[in-house]
Amino acid sequence: MKKYTLVENDAPDREVTRFKWQTGIDNNAIITWQWPKNPDVKYMLAAVTEEDPEDPLEWLMQDPAAHTVVTRNLAAHYELPIGETPKRFIFAPAYLHKKDVAIYGPALVTDLLYAKVHATVRITNRPILLSPYKRVGFTLRFSQPHGAEIGQHALRYALYEFSRLIGTYALDATLMAGGYMHIKKTQHIRFMIDEKYEHLIALK
Repeated sequence: MKKYTLVENDAPDREVTRFKWQTGIDNNAIITWQWPKNPDVKYMLAAVTEEDPEDPLEWLMQDPAAHTVVTRNLAAHYELPIGETPKRFIFAPAYLHKKDVAIYGPALVTDLLYAKVHATVRITNRPILLSPYKRVGFTLRFSQPHGAEIGQHALRYALYEFSRLIGTYALDATLMAGGYMHIKKTQHIRFMIDEKYEHLIALK
């Protein structure tokens, strides 16, 4: 069994670049990176935690053999379901040194990633006879019970006329419950997510 040892990184060609993360539509955490120029760096130690360790590399080294090892010849990404509780993902590159696996920092750390609530919006338009207006109805459905609470803060609707944005507006309780409004027949409505909540909710 190989021994994991911590070493200092003093070579620029061992730097990991383009370390990025996102939450996929199926609520998987997707982490990608570009391997170092040095071909000897063939491994990436990957771990998941609900904590926020002060020293991520030290936390990773407490039990390195328990973590996942991604090999250079197979992938430059890591994907794992987030689950019901938020997760943070910690990575560290490594290479073989004699009979040991040499791990070095700094550790690469994601933000705390949340499984997104999926919101489904159905909009119906009913023209009013002999009127320049129409009645627009809304039906909102959420994939999780707490979705409505998030949706009330996260969702906005934008009003357009002839493809020109007129304004964006928050949802009141009536619309959240499946209400309606009257707008001109030349206007239409689109739902959108406030960018502050894009990590928590997705529109279908």
